[in-house]
Amino acid sequence: EFNLNITVEDGFAPNNEETFINFRYEVDRDLLKQLTDRSSFGRLTIFDHQQHLRTRILDSLDPNGPLHDIFFVFSEESMAVAANQYLFPVMLLGEDATDFTTIEMRVVEDLWTQFRFQEGFAPRSVRHPDTFDFVAFNQARQDWQDENVLIALNAFEQGKSIVKHGEEEEEPPTSSDAKIATA
Repeated sequence: EFNLNITVEDGFAPNNEETFINFRYEVDRDLLKQLTDRSSFGRLTIFDHQQHLRTRILDSLDPNGPLHDIFFVFSEESMAVAANQYLFPVMLLGEDATDFTTIEMRVVEDLWTQFRFQEGFAPRSVRHPDTFDFVAFNQARQDWQDENVLIALNAFEQGKSIVKHGEEEEEPPTSSDAKIATA
């Protein structure tokens, strides 16, 4: 079985709270830029986030890559966290009562860089009490979460192959690429 074998020398020494605190509160601007570069017309979609999730996992596993992540641990809990984290901004902070697929890029940037919701934030159900459909919202969230788990699992399997054999398959186009190609 594949094991990432992270050693104590790589930042996991006992009583090393500073490393973990920095990891938690420091935003990696390069990673945020990777995500926001996927936007079209100032908006990010669920698909953009899903492609970023896939790329992030692959980059984290590449021991020779600049985005290799010594904190990368993949477990069932990691999949659930990734599945939710990569749809959280769009699902929670979107403006529309019925379209749960897109969000302004600046809202995502503010969430990750300022660690807070935008000024005047209220959930969709509060902003649109007469038109918000809880059942549709929960179904969309569950479907995307399930899809994100599959994306994460497939990327992890592909990443293991890359680490073992040095091969990388071409990444599928992002929604931004697809929009440009069809424009």
